[in-house]
Amino acid sequence: MKLQFRDIEPFAKNPPASALAVLVYGPDEGLVRERLDLLTKSVVEDIRDPFNVVEFSGDALADNPARLLDEARSISMLGGRRVVRLRDATEKCAGAVKSALDGLKDGDNLVLVEAGNLAPKDKLRALFEGAKNAAALPCYVDDARSVSRVIADSFRAAGYACSGDALAHIAANVSGDRAVARSEAEKLVTYMGENKRITLDDAVAATGNSAVMSLEDLAQCVAAGNFAQADRILVHVYSEGVEPVRVLRALQNHFLRLHVTKARLQQGLDTETALKMLKPAVFWKVKDSFVAQLNGWSATQMEQALGALLEAEARCKRSGGVPETLCARAVLSLSQLGARINRRRGYPH
Repeated sequence: MKLQFRDIEPFAKNPPASALAVLVYGPDEGLVRERLDLLTKSVVEDIRDPFNVVEFSGDALADNPARLLDEARSISMLGGRRVVRLRDATEKCAGAVKSALDGLKDGDNLVLVEAGNLAPKDKLRALFEGAKNAAALPCYVDDARSVSRVIADSFRAAGYACSGDALAHIAANVSGDRAVARSEAEKLVTYMGENKRITLDDAVAATGNSAVMSLEDLAQCVAAGNFAQADRILVHVYSEGVEPVRVLRALQNHFLRLHVTKARLQQGLDTETALKMLKPAVFWKVKDSFVAQLNGWSATQMEQALGALLEAEARCKRSGGVPETLCARAVLSLSQLGARINRRRGYPH
């Protein structure tokens, strides 16, 4: 079963009984985990219950291909259905997964398969999208509006109110990762203490000197062609424990915002109108730099940058490479391109 976008959230919260297996995949690892836990809770009360939740890796399945179906058919010692979670699934798991899907019957345990970003023609994705008793649930990186909603919901649940500009500031710096968004909200709640009203000054004070804020600085330096400063910031965020994939996603978010705005300009909108359409808005301190990048980079060059960043992320997730090195190479390559663009067009950097 292939889910339409509008059906994804309702499905994750309340999957139909006909869905005996669900593939949860995509680049947003925080959202993947969140939806896996939601689906697990639809069957068992405690997702850490060792009797009713069993989890194993794709590598373990390769050693014992029949295990997935065996676990799906096993009977709980305490009665009721169990949940079987297969993590880190890849194409090499496709044969065992197909056998399990073919063998599942009504009343069997719920099978949840976790995977990273999958192309439309990927075997695993095709299996779940084409099966009547299964579904493929994508978890793409949240846009700024979705991230803002996650953060606002977190504040509301903790009993805090947040101004719109403070919410926009936080959302602009979490790189579209839902787990990071929740973490930043929790950190700000701790910072606020008994003061229940969060302002922009509070948001800047709580995150302004953090690695999260530095990711936006890094993106600005890369697009402006300032490699020396970009490299210093990269060393800093690494020292703060920021993962290379998160750095790459922050850069992807920046170039995506540039590309979307460029497309609106090509459609005939003026710069101010196009900028106002961005959610969250461009922070006033970097507006001039953003506009210079918007005018300097062509749409094709922005697309090339996005492609290079996506490829770097994919390589980081494959074994054999050093993620920090791969990320640093992407920063160097795009900074060099940014410098060439600025020299050619006469923009400062």
